[in-house]
Amino acid sequence: MMQNKLQRTFACSAGRTNFKMSVTAKNFYRRPLPETCVEFSSELGKKLFTEALLQGSANIYFKLASQFRTQDEPAYCGLSTLVMVLNALEVDPEKVWKAPWRFYHESMLDCCVPLENIKKSGINLQQFSCLATCNRLRSSVSYGETTPEFLKKFRASLVNSVKSDDQVLVASYDRSVLGQTGTGHFSPLAAYHADSDQVLIMDVARFKYPPHWVKLETLQKALCSVDISTKKPRGFVELELRKGTRPLIMYGLKAYVNVNDSDFATSVISWNEFLLCDPLENEEEEFQLCCRKFGQCFAPHALCCTQKTFDADQKNSCVECSNEHSDACKLICAEIRRTRFAEVFSSSAVAALLVAWPFKHGYSERSDRIGDLTEKYKKEFSAETINEMDQLTTQIRTLICCSKPPVIINVNKTETTNNKCSKNKIGETCACSNDVHL
Repeated sequence: MMQNKLQRTFACSAGRTNFKMSVTAKNFYRRPLPETCVEFSSELGKKLFTEALLQGSANIYFKLASQFRTQDEPAYCGLSTLVMVLNALEVDPEKVWKAPWRFYHESMLDCCVPLENIKKSGINLQQFSCLATCNRLRSSVSYGETTPEFLKKFRASLVNSVKSDDQVLVASYDRSVLGQTGTGHFSPLAAYHADSDQVLIMDVARFKYPPHWVKLETLQKALCSVDISTKKPRGFVELELRKGTRPLIMYGLKAYVNVNDSDFATSVISWNEFLLCDPLENEEEEFQLCCRKFGQCFAPHALCCTQKTFDADQKNSCVECSNEHSDACKLICAEIRRTRFAEVFSSSAVAALLVAWPFKHGYSERSDRIGDLTEKYKKEFSAETINEMDQLTTQIRTLICCSKPPVIINVNKTETTNNKCSKNKIGETCACSNDVHL
């Protein structure tokens, strides 16, 4: 009997599921729902839905149901949930899925994490939010808390969503808290029954569990489970379309830059430390030094649309779309190339990264000087380029938060807040400029 049992080891965090299965494992046709859940198609489930609908608390259900999908891969719950939301909110990806149709598919969501990585380990809440923002959604993340105040906030956000037809709430939760098998999972929430305080989960793992109702307080507990990859609780995300925007089409960070990329994190640390140094007295030398340091750190990570895949079937079957895309790329590239930064870099992609860099005002004199110059250029950009820079800034900021620097152990180091770089010794000139290859 023991030899026939499924042998699985789950390593999950917010949709991450790595599993091993014995060669003698049985296969399964779905799982029975635990007592904590009410199946949507049951008599009670139908009653709850009917009452919620009559109360106006299931409006968003119809848009979600029209795009309800089953995740293609065991670890694709986050991607499939986002695809479902994007298509439900009628977001045009401006990419052809299958000629001649423009429609979101999981294969298009590669701006924050490589798809091969997602297949192996899924995505976390930060990465989900990054992907949503890169694809024209306004994303607001709330991390789980056990307090009554959080439950009240969760309920209010849910009610706003289900009563609308243009806002979606997505939950990142721990299945085991609901009595289900597995741990981290993503799914959209489609309806709310006020009298019983239950929420309808549109589970994208339909091969495992059907849509079901669950007590909101129980789901709150499932949102509080800690994601081992971020050391933060799971939570929920409020999503809606940012009208008048478009996805990143020209520039970006290469797909390998992700939560596990220590090279990118090391570059960020090096750049931030350089910014702490006192600027050179000669303004032109200072400008050249800053540009070359930035290029030294981030040129390997910069991506231009000429390196992106633009399928032949898209060019052939969607000429109007292709021409519009091409015109927008030319405009964005031309405006970036008119900046002083582009005169230094051989690639406009690196200049775009610098223009979009999220400088923190007051961080240092050097940082403020470069940041002020980037803001000056942004005021002169067209709406297309401003959108591209805003999207790129969001991608950079999210990946800075997610990327993991290499572990450095120094038993003699105490935690301090530096206002000078480590190479600037008291009474001596900073040596950071010596590291820049001119």
